[in-house]
Amino acid sequence: MVIRRYTPADKELWDDFVEQSRCGTFLFKRDYMDYHSDRFADCSLMAFNRHGRLTAMLPAEIRGTTISSHSGLTYGGWITPVRHFNGTTMTEVFDAALPAMRGLGAHELTYKPLPHIYQKIPAEEDLYSLFRLGARQTDCVLSSAIDLRHPAPVDENKRYAVRFAASSGVTVNEGEDFTGFWKMLEDCLATRHNAAPVHTLSEITHLKSCFPDNIRLYIAFREVLPVAGAVIYFCDRVARVQYMASNDAGRKAQAPSALIHHLHEACREKYDYIDMGGSNEPVTGELDNGLLRFKSELGARGIAFPTYSIAL
Repeated sequence: MVIRRYTPADKELWDDFVEQSRCGTFLFKRDYMDYHSDRFADCSLMAFNRHGRLTAMLPAEIRGTTISSHSGLTYGGWITPVRHFNGTTMTEVFDAALPAMRGLGAHELTYKPLPHIYQKIPAEEDLYSLFRLGARQTDCVLSSAIDLRHPAPVDENKRYAVRFAASSGVTVNEGEDFTGFWKMLEDCLATRHNAAPVHTLSEITHLKSCFPDNIRLYIAFREVLPVAGAVIYFCDRVARVQYMASNDAGRKAQAPSALIHHLHEACREKYDYIDMGGSNEPVTGELDNGLLRFKSELGARGIAFPTYSIAL
């Protein structure tokens, strides 16, 4: 197994491999990964077998003496093909990759595996390899997902909230006004969570232009005024709520519940899950119990997004 770093000349090969893989989403496409190349020093790796065929790829960045997979992405891990890949192959990839990382001056690998709901077919050989290598779990974010194929019951108070929103004149439609929504999002995050969006408005509109079918905005209106909204990432079998926000009028009218109900109805024929995102406070890492309760009452259940560390 031969490991080498990704270069811009590999873009077409990289993107084609993502398309054909069993665990690739549009977040692994180079047009998505490279939008924040000014903030992360790319150190993505490509593994080639003895016949020179691309066998696996790792979206990664390097900071100091740590290689991470990838700090700018929600999830990561080795991207692997549908055929001719098993636990033995994964072991060979890691056995070749760790010395290559040491050769790049790294002393540690921080690794974020792809959660199972995003896998097109089972792809967890990396978890076994991490165990065999003595990796330790260093972090875990608790996300919440609605299983659209086997939905959990929605609490009565949330069913009432959806009915109340409808009676209050709340409607939900797909929209294009990212500028208006971003102002609502920034205000909501600042006042309720002392936080800011990961993306700037210019970044999210650029990404929307690159992936118009994958990144979409839904807005809840009361009469003609926007009162809530959500940016949804459509990733093969998962619709992920990347950002969600509401104003005071929207919360009073139960617009966030109406928004998720609309998404549920719109996605259930084509998607397996709605990933409502993590409920951990961005600064402390502690669970936001109110946010978690909101998601759970809508039928979402916990999905762990762990992080592992390996000393090189």
